[in-house]
Amino acid sequence: GQYDLMVPDAECLKVVIEILDTLDIGQYVLKVNHRRLLDGMFESCGVPADKFRTTCSTVDKLDKSPWEEVRTEMINEKGINPEAADRIGEYVRLNGGTELVNKLLEDEKLSKSKAAVEGLEGIKLLLEYCELFGIKNKILFDLSLA
Repeated sequence: GQYDLMVPDAECLKVVIEILDTLDIGQYVLKVNHRRLLDGMFESCGVPADKFRTTCSTVDKLDKSPWEEVRTEMINEKGINPEAADRIGEYVRLNGGTELVNKLLEDEKLSKSKAAVEGLEGIKLLLEYCELFGIKNKILFDLSLA
């Protein structure tokens, strides 16, 4: 069907939280990010468009590997120049909520990327719906999530 932007995403998060709360698994947080933001971030950092997906797969390793290992793989295996990798590193270590989204919307590099702005506006809207659904305290906007 046809739905407003981010409504189904927020509803899915609400259902997952209801299930996890029922299972009583203890403390947890659901991480969210936006593919358009990742594309815009890579573009802003100087990654060639044909290397977005391979860079994304490397960033995705941050939950298992330290930044230095991920950076080395980007440079040595994926062919990303060191300056671009360092700029990516500045972003992918960030996480937070609406305050972070607002800060990134004002970021000099990201604000020039249409894809990044679209992704950030999408995340901002998602977080607003999560607040309305009463689940925002269990949602974390995380730029390392690829």
